[in-house]
Amino acid sequence: MYEGTTAASAAGQTSIVTGTDAVLSDVFAAHADRLTRTVFHSLDRADWQLAEDIVSETFLRLVRDYSGRPIDLDRVGGLLRTIARHAITDHYRLRRTGETPIDTTDWFEANRLPVDYSAEEYALADLTARALLADSAAPLGVAA
Repeated sequence: MYEGTTAASAAGQTSIVTGTDAVLSDVFAAHADRLTRTVFHSLDRADWQLAEDIVSETFLRLVRDYSGRPIDLDRVGGLLRTIARHAITDHYRLRRTGETPIDTTDWFEANRLPVDYSAEEYALADLTARALLADSAAPLGVAA
């Protein structure tokens, strides 16, 4: 049924599998809609996009914390609801303190070092590459 290590017996034990990517994808497909509705009804305002964001955060936390670890497939719904409750709490905690998560991509783009090379630097790089290629059939120890 799932990839990974399965420990289930005929005595009715629950199946526990290692959290591989395929298993986590199956868990997402099976639980995402219901969890989104649950989170939506747990919020203090009707915001479907916020509920979807919190569910995304929930699955990211599941992948971060349980990838490669045993997951009890019969109880994963409860685990997801618990993780979602923590994500909702974190969301409101950030709102209450006035902190806002920031995207630092723009800052890094604005402050990165210039990549404009002079003509001399281009010529030197070209000459170096030609010299390496002319020296041997296998430059830098790479087999030809």
